[in-house]
Amino acid sequence: MKLALYNTNPAWGGGERWFLDAASALEARGHEVVRIGSPGTPLFDRWGRNARTVSDALRARGSALPDLVLANSGREVRTALRTLSRSAQTRIVLRRGIDRPLRDNWVRRRSWRRLSGILVNSDATGRTVREALPWFPGDRIRRIYNPVTLEARPRRTDSSAFDIGAVARLVRQKGIDVLLEALARAETTPAWRLTIAGDGAERGALEEQAARLGLADRVEFRGHVDDVARFYAGLDLLVVPSRYEGFGFVAVEGALAGLPVIASRVSSLPEVVADGTTGRLVPPEDPSALAAAIEAVAEDVDLAARYGQAGRERARRAFSADRLYTELEAFLGEAARWLPVRDSHRA
Repeated sequence: MKLALYNTNPAWGGGERWFLDAASALEARGHEVVRIGSPGTPLFDRWGRNARTVSDALRARGSALPDLVLANSGREVRTALRTLSRSAQTRIVLRRGIDRPLRDNWVRRRSWRRLSGILVNSDATGRTVREALPWFPGDRIRRIYNPVTLEARPRRTDSSAFDIGAVARLVRQKGIDVLLEALARAETTPAWRLTIAGDGAERGALEEQAARLGLADRVEFRGHVDDVARFYAGLDLLVVPSRYEGFGFVAVEGALAGLPVIASRVSSLPEVVADGTTGRLVPPEDPSALAAAIEAVAEDVDLAARYGQAGRERARRAFSADRLYTELEAFLGEAARWLPVRDSHRA
């Protein structure tokens, strides 16, 4: 099958990571994969010499066209439809990777009725799509989790402190400000250190917040980390205090590394973290609840170990790359045979 993966997002995030990995995985399974993006974007640069613009990729005719275009957003869907206006053979599937509310307006309906299917990365995202688009056939909306792999390293135990970590872009969405406030309230927690991997527009403000709360000597802003497995190996706990999430790659990676994970009860994170089994879930933007959860794990070594072991076993089952790419391959094969939704009643 000839597939085109189409993502022009100017930023780098979990969705771009998914497109990059999926292109390689589908190619390894024998499919011809065309990578479409915008020059200068992080994903386009990572795709390298195989990256193409939409004009180059979709203005061909006949057998040179892909069987299916997998688009990252409504913008890409509309552009693909315009570019493929003379072709009836190429199917288009939207990948929706975040559970933010959708608005069903006439512009969206006009283009999305020409989709053959919608791929979502969590049940939470699937619910928002079904609620917003009640006219879109439910059997054409398929949930396939993001595959996650991590070659875990042996845990380092040479620290006298309880090492807490967070991996995130430093933007409001990720809730690092809530984590700092929580740690300022965690008075009974054993001696702890927080290391934050990642960078972003709010780094300066977060550093100022840490100093204002009297935490500057216990919080390290490490910036971008290349070897994330090594980073996880030096932790005792991973915290994901997001206000909302697309999928939560880092929560799965932390589990694969054998860490207990504390996360906000938002978006897809309850599908990743089993509350009371692999970690704890807390309300978003609630520093007191987050502080209590951190204290409970930090003060009970056996509990932390049980969470970590259960999390690793569950993550290996639920987010296996081989199984999930098999599901993706099967779904794309089905969608390539489906008529667009607007035409399906005529078949």
